[in-house]
Amino acid sequence: MPTREYQMSDYHTYEAIGKGKHSTVYKGRRKKSIQYFAMKSVEKGQRNRVMHEVQVMKAFSHENVLKFIACYETQNHLWLILEYCVGGDLLTLLSQDLKLPEPSIMTFARDMFVAARELHSKGLVHCDLKPSNMLLDEEGRIKICGFGLSRKVSTVVASSGTPTQLSRRGTPCYMAPEMFTQEGVHSYATDLWALGCVLYECATGRPPFTSTSLTSLIEQILEHEPAPLPAAYGTTFKNLVSGLLIKRPHARLTWDQVINHEFWTERGGQYLDDLGDLATLRLPLQPSFDALAAKLKSEDLAARLRMLGNARASGAVDVRDSFMPVLTQSLRDSVNVSRLSRIARSNLEREEVGSYAPSGAAAIEGDPLQVAAIHEDVELENPDAELNFTAPSGNDDLDVDMETEDVIIPSAPKTPPRGGRRGDDDYADENRAENFADPAESFGDEMQSDSDDATRIVLTPPTADAMLVDTRSPASTSRSLQTADDEFEETSSSMRRLAPLPAETPAVIGRTESRMPSLAARNDVLAKSVDYDKFKKLCTHSTDLTVRPIVSNHRIEVVKDAPHDPEKLPFKELSVDKMLATSQSELEAFLTRIYRSVAHPSNVQEKVNTLAYFETLCTEASSANVLANSSLMSMFVRVLGSSKSPPLKIKLCSIMGLLMRHATHISDEFAKSEAAKVLAGTMSDENSRVRRRAMAALGELSFYVATQQRPDASQVWGITDSVIEVFIKTLEEEEDEITKHYACKSIENIVSHEGSTWIQDAFAECRVVSVLFSIATNDAVDDQLRGTSASALARIVRLKSETLHPLVGEEDCDGSNARDGLVKMLRDRERKVQQAALNVLCRALVDEKSRLIATIMEVQTLLPILAGLYERSQTPIIKAKSLLAMALLIRAHPKWLQSLCKARVLPMLDRQPTQMDPYLQECFDTFVTTVVALVPVVNTGILQYVERSLSTGLSSENAMRPQAFELFPVLIHLLQSTVMRPKVLTSAFVIDIAKYIRAAEAEEDYPGRDELRVGVMALLETCAQCTNELIHKVDALTRHLLPALCDLLEGSAHVETRFLALKLIYELLLPLRLDLDIATQSGLDRKVVAHHLDQLLMQDLFPMCPALIDSEDPIPLYALKLLSGTLEIEPALCREIIALGLAPRFFEFLSLEHTNNNEHNIHLCLALARCKALSTQSLWDFDAPAKVAQVCAYSYERNVTQFVEPALGIAATLLRRAAADAPRAAGDAVPSEITPLLEVAPTLRRLAATIPDGALARDITHSLDTFNAH
Repeated sequence: MPTREYQMSDYHTYEAIGKGKHSTVYKGRRKKSIQYFAMKSVEKGQRNRVMHEVQVMKAFSHENVLKFIACYETQNHLWLILEYCVGGDLLTLLSQDLKLPEPSIMTFARDMFVAARELHSKGLVHCDLKPSNMLLDEEGRIKICGFGLSRKVSTVVASSGTPTQLSRRGTPCYMAPEMFTQEGVHSYATDLWALGCVLYECATGRPPFTSTSLTSLIEQILEHEPAPLPAAYGTTFKNLVSGLLIKRPHARLTWDQVINHEFWTERGGQYLDDLGDLATLRLPLQPSFDALAAKLKSEDLAARLRMLGNARASGAVDVRDSFMPVLTQSLRDSVNVSRLSRIARSNLEREEVGSYAPSGAAAIEGDPLQVAAIHEDVELENPDAELNFTAPSGNDDLDVDMETEDVIIPSAPKTPPRGGRRGDDDYADENRAENFADPAESFGDEMQSDSDDATRIVLTPPTADAMLVDTRSPASTSRSLQTADDEFEETSSSMRRLAPLPAETPAVIGRTESRMPSLAARNDVLAKSVDYDKFKKLCTHSTDLTVRPIVSNHRIEVVKDAPHDPEKLPFKELSVDKMLATSQSELEAFLTRIYRSVAHPSNVQEKVNTLAYFETLCTEASSANVLANSSLMSMFVRVLGSSKSPPLKIKLCSIMGLLMRHATHISDEFAKSEAAKVLAGTMSDENSRVRRRAMAALGELSFYVATQQRPDASQVWGITDSVIEVFIKTLEEEEDEITKHYACKSIENIVSHEGSTWIQDAFAECRVVSVLFSIATNDAVDDQLRGTSASALARIVRLKSETLHPLVGEEDCDGSNARDGLVKMLRDRERKVQQAALNVLCRALVDEKSRLIATIMEVQTLLPILAGLYERSQTPIIKAKSLLAMALLIRAHPKWLQSLCKARVLPMLDRQPTQMDPYLQECFDTFVTTVVALVPVVNTGILQYVERSLSTGLSSENAMRPQAFELFPVLIHLLQSTVMRPKVLTSAFVIDIAKYIRAAEAEEDYPGRDELRVGVMALLETCAQCTNELIHKVDALTRHLLPALCDLLEGSAHVETRFLALKLIYELLLPLRLDLDIATQSGLDRKVVAHHLDQLLMQDLFPMCPALIDSEDPIPLYALKLLSGTLEIEPALCREIIALGLAPRFFEFLSLEHTNNNEHNIHLCLALARCKALSTQSLWDFDAPAKVAQVCAYSYERNVTQFVEPALGIAATLLRRAAADAPRAAGDAVPSEITPLLEVAPTLRRLAATIPDGALARDITHSLDTFNAH
């Protein structure tokens, strides 16, 4: 039975499970089956890379290599159907666990090396091994993926190779040092270096070299050694990692050394056979690397010989490897870090949609990289970011030469766009012959009769008064890199930037002061509530105002460049550089020939061919400035207005859009051509491709005008109400999605500009907000279009707060619930939609008129979404804005704080790494401050309610549950959070705890008293877990909390409550009494504090001890611990114990059968025996010698070491007392009271020989000798 050929329509698509710069991965299922797959949607602009990756995966069938299923093509995307790995990627695992135990690393290492050897045996170098390219299946098995950059060793050549062969992409944090040099080549050694980086990251939670600055990162990789691995890891593992991270490629561990490394013998050698099998896989030769290695070895040998000669000449003979540079000198000398950074930045801006040319770019001559040199360095926010280090002159297309069959991608059935106009051919080639309806076109008698002189181009530079200056992308604006998988890679239209990350990441990341409980707990500054002005500033991140060009934006539409035929041009073709190098007269003559070719009656195909060539001249600022300010532009507008040929219209609109995008200044002469009116009129054309190009050009023109500083710019350029209406109707009516996208992108750019203009105000209206909102919430619309619509919507809301009402009110103008739509946007799979929804929500919560949304929105719906975005999003901006939204909700209404704690958001904060993105850090701190500032409010509300209830005599009978107590559990959650506890636990909070204790134990009844008692118990249990922080609140502790605990211990009728109070007293009082330096650090007099504590002991605690030691377990144990510890610190307090008559009870406990016979009791007995206030006769009356003798014998027989020293101390004291009370002459009888001790003298001597206290051992021996006891 033949195997069925599946189509794209045979798969169900579920939620997005991953996102890259150019791709999104969805979970999918084949219809009518339970087979799940990963469905990767990739932009068509990445076709070469995708095809290469497909060829590689099809060539492998291995358990550690991701399996390829199928590949399909739709109108805008390529779809890869891949094996589904439920465990996600290794990067996510490491972000959650931070570091892994060595056994787990060994298991992963086995899979990594097996997969890498399999690749290498086929002659393939991966070139991008990193945690995000390692997936985990349901069994925890590593599967290598991400083959887009892989290369065959047979195509890897040295520095003399072609630009294609020399193209270099990669993830800098995992790139070997040689790959930053001119001589370095991809090799097995570069992959082994990357695996060394991954193993290091598994052990430390971070790559061996990290920095937010690309130049700094490269310097680290070339010059520095990584921080040592933690001591918990074995020597063999450390040796393996250090061997893989040797900077000299020829000295790095080879495959044979890796396979035979002693690391694999650890833990029973469970993977020895697997590694042994790898040796049978032969490796193809890598001639380029072998030649480089031989050259480097020769250079290193020569360097050593030179050093040896110099050493001998100086009389020294010690020449060590450590004296050699870490990288062979020729490699190090070939590195130009600044140039690499400039190349990376230039490629970054060129590859990702492009940007508006900086003003003045035309003046920069020479190396094209000088434009990027304005901002040489690349800011890295994520170690996983991929960069391209190929010089711009090279062709960086991937070299696809895998020895596999050609890949044929099935195309999805082409269906016309919804609402397409009759007679429209959306899928036709713009230059196809059948599109040229007329063999020739004439554009009016006036143009036909033009003489040669009338059509001659004269280039006249515009004057300053007649010039519109481009402020769309200032030269000082720099691009801030997002995380590697962030979709928002656009350039900010504003100059605002957040504080930059530190230039380098320290080798060892410590806890910041704000996260260190031991320090933060001492800070008693009360947190002030964050004002709304600060919230308003935080609502906007630099990416919220970024803009990207409208024309040639591959996120809207991938347009293939239409080739021109040089043979059919009516003039000689010139390149951009040659055109600009000509004299003015020659340039005017050249442009005149182009003018005549387009303006005069001729075949439409000839015109389109000329325009296709002209289009190649319009993509650089230097040429665009010349061409946009020539009379060609006005002619293009006239031709566009009168032409009936779709291909000609398409080319004219495309050229005008490109010139307006790239030109940095345009004269007012072009404005007289009524370009805006003509382009708006072209939007009525029946051909959708014409409408697309017209909308893109009109958008570029409108955006250009909106950014001008001149107040009359709109009037000069004819941006009238009718032009604005074209944009809005395009969104409202049934229109091609790509055309809608151009309109949305235009509005997004226009409303992003800093400063108010008429055009901005025209779009900042509820009508526009409504239509953008409907697009953003329409699941049937393309993800990119929904993202742009949502972004434009959020920017309008930022520009004009009045537009918030339809989104956050009860109902919008259509009667549908707009808040549900906002929630839907928050749930969206597209990150740009999520970010926009968060912006709208935060703006609503900041705006005074719309802040009521916090009380209207349902907690059960909104909070889980915000918490989920914070926990699961891989983008710091989404995490930050989620925290900001939750902070604003809490600020507006305390009910959100209670629900937030129930949703376990605080444990999520505790898991947040200490090193964060600056914006995330600021929002994180704001969230913490907002929560902490509410704590005094909560405490005051509860305590005031109790006070009013007690003063008015309210009874709990038939009373409703007081609302004031609803927030009490929040206090417990905050104390349990490692992030919140240092901020919450102030002296004022400790005083409030004492007030809660007294309120809960008040004799008068009031509504909610029983509930408060339960809450106070839970609060005290939590306090017992943070005594290390509590102890630093010395004044509040000694004057308020400890007295309240003493009252609770004495007055409570519940055993559990009394025990908890006693336990807290013991864990707080004794450490403070023992270390009074804590009081000094708090600015208090240690003597005063000691006096307070002693008074508390003598007046409150000691009198309770008789009752405590007779209570139920475990209260007697803690009473004994308290008394024993107290007397150890201050022996003078023994007199108080004796005065209370407790001494007989403690010696009574000193019995082998008694339950209270423990080490604390025996220490008490020792202190009492040594106290002179207790008479010797009293000790005889307590039968102390016999009891101590029994304990000593028991300790010796059972080896109970904790009793030995205190028992011997009591025995020595009793013997000394006996000798002192009854001095005896030789032959006198031994006092009968100590006979039991003398009978066990041999045991006492043997025990004395085992203790470390030499003085006590000598004391007991001397005492026994006094009585001749052996």
